[in-house]
Amino acid sequence: MSGAVEELAGLLAFHRLDLLLATGVAAARQRYGPEAGTDSFRGLYLSDDQVRRSLLTPVSLPLAAVAGPPPHPPPTWPEIEADNPRWSWLRHRYDLGSRELDTVLVALGPEVDRRYEQLYGYLQDDVSARRPTVNLALDLLTTSPADRLRTLGVFASDAPLLRHRLIALLSDPRALAPPLIARVLAVDEQIVTTLLGVDCLDHRLARWCEVIRPALPSGRDVGPGPADGMATGAQASSLAAVVREARGRHPLRLCFHGPAGSGRKPTARAIAAQLGLALLVVDAPALAEDADAVYGCLHLALREAELRDALVYLDGADTLLPAPGRAAPERLAAALDEHRGVVVLGTTEAWAPSTQHPLGVLNIAFTLPAAAERHLMWRQALSAAGVEASASDVFVVADRFRLSLGQIHDAALTASAAARLHGAGRDGELSLSTAELFAAARQERGHDLSALARRVRLVHGWDDLVVPDDVLRQLNELTMRVQYRTRVLDEWGFGRKLSGGKGVAALFAGPPGTGKTMAASVIAAALGLDLFAVDLSRVVSKYVGETEKNLARVFDAATDTDAVLFFDEADALFGKRSEVRDAHDRYANIEIAYLLQRMEQYEGLAVLATNLRHHLDQAFTRRLHIVVDFPFPDVPERLRIWQTCLPAQTPTAPDVDLAELARYRLAGGSIKNVVLGAAFLAAAEGVPVGRQHLVDASRREHHKTGQVVADLELPSRPDP
Repeated sequence: MSGAVEELAGLLAFHRLDLLLATGVAAARQRYGPEAGTDSFRGLYLSDDQVRRSLLTPVSLPLAAVAGPPPHPPPTWPEIEADNPRWSWLRHRYDLGSRELDTVLVALGPEVDRRYEQLYGYLQDDVSARRPTVNLALDLLTTSPADRLRTLGVFASDAPLLRHRLIALLSDPRALAPPLIARVLAVDEQIVTTLLGVDCLDHRLARWCEVIRPALPSGRDVGPGPADGMATGAQASSLAAVVREARGRHPLRLCFHGPAGSGRKPTARAIAAQLGLALLVVDAPALAEDADAVYGCLHLALREAELRDALVYLDGADTLLPAPGRAAPERLAAALDEHRGVVVLGTTEAWAPSTQHPLGVLNIAFTLPAAAERHLMWRQALSAAGVEASASDVFVVADRFRLSLGQIHDAALTASAAARLHGAGRDGELSLSTAELFAAARQERGHDLSALARRVRLVHGWDDLVVPDDVLRQLNELTMRVQYRTRVLDEWGFGRKLSGGKGVAALFAGPPGTGKTMAASVIAAALGLDLFAVDLSRVVSKYVGETEKNLARVFDAATDTDAVLFFDEADALFGKRSEVRDAHDRYANIEIAYLLQRMEQYEGLAVLATNLRHHLDQAFTRRLHIVVDFPFPDVPERLRIWQTCLPAQTPTAPDVDLAELARYRLAGGSIKNVVLGAAFLAAAEGVPVGRQHLVDASRREHHKTGQVVADLELPSRPDP
């Protein structure tokens, strides 16, 4: 007996529906005639008797008015709510009356038992009409024409049932512009599963939502610490206390803003776990792909969180904020305004208040882990991956690469796999080389920037760079600014004195081929960083504002990239403010100012290269940290360049005299081209590289630059 009672628990609402239908069936027998129940084609044709009965039926007379009150009073809604608290939640959450609840109940019947479809077909005098319509609900729930007309307000667009998307009014695909009473009632799938007690994620949310259930029991004092991206564990605990106090009392909206990998999502997970709550993670970028349905789906997600008593985390909520082609942000604010629970937005920038919907969003700034925290993370990640590295290498890689906790763990696994591939084992333990460790760290960054800039292959070292000693000292100073930025800016407190960015902006100026690009690659290799070359001649646009947009795309992609940015052909942008003669010159000044401003804000090293330093205004020069002038090489330097460019394994003829070649004015880039061209000429002849090969290659190099060359053995006049 107790088992039967348990099976009936929660089904009292359908007992009410059955009694309502019994009353309707009794009335239908009077209205449609006794033969209606045995006619398998009702609704497909009209007999003379059916026409006569229809004409005699009063307008808008509900079925319930024909049959009168039921012989047995149905269960009341307070009784149903006591039997199934989910109905009580529905009533109080959306402020529904008994008439609205009855409407939901009528529409819910076919979702539970197919027999309701047969009954609905009979009651609607149409065997094909197996789903309830507005007309059927009015027939069953109203008792007079006046009551019927009043009850039509239940189906108004601003009434609770439709405004809160509890039901939908569907059109028969066979009907053209059907009237309201012919619309089919359909209970929202989310409400169906809720009322039936089915615990499953709405299939409409499955593509871009994830429910993370608490991994820790409620009450355990566990919260995110520094390793999760929060400033302090105390701050995380304070957030958890704020969430605990708000739940069930008033809505709470938090905005965790900061760069990717700064611990926004792990913090939301940790807070939910500390409170013993589930976390509903919404992939906002995936959601935003469907611009037409985005806000309807967002309402579903927020209601799903409410049904599960879960926290909501909108991951990448920037995609739902104002931008060309996106819906108005007020719709996002309106959706958040209706939600009574806790919502956390994960964004890059802080939330800007809505003008129409005051939400009281609390902005919480997130930053990437500091160098000391990254050092600890690297040690733990390498240990977990079963590898070891020298303490100095771990310290440098932690200081040089601003990686998140997840990226550090991934890099440790990558380095471990590389070490196993290279057979770097020692007594059963794997020891990472410096190259393997840095290569794994570089692999975590720079993917977005690759589409906007060219990754330069690093093949040169300090020994390959032939420049004057003063230039070499400046380049070493530039390298040290990156190597010791943590010590100077963080440990020694200079970072707190800087109002601008903490990056390093440099200018390399000099004639073509004097080693500016090579110097940038040497510095990047010495630092263990990638080098990305941006051709400014392709970024600069003749249209006003487009250059700044292109530069913004480059720096936005570089924000999460620990790399050296090299802006080549900067001559395309430079212009003196003192030479403003027209609007074009004025906008050129704006563009270079914007570039230097973004270079200052960039956290890494950014280098401009130009052949025309004198075109740069002094007001712009002061915003550069280091300016390096690359002079044209003199004879001793050219000799070293010839020796460097000619590989040791290259066969050379006895008549090649590098000292003689160094007497002729060629820049380092031109010398490299001459040596390579001569090597191909010699290889084609099958002989060692000889003096004549170098002469011919030199002549072609001069012709390439448009210079007139005398028909001499060597294509340029030697220095005195």
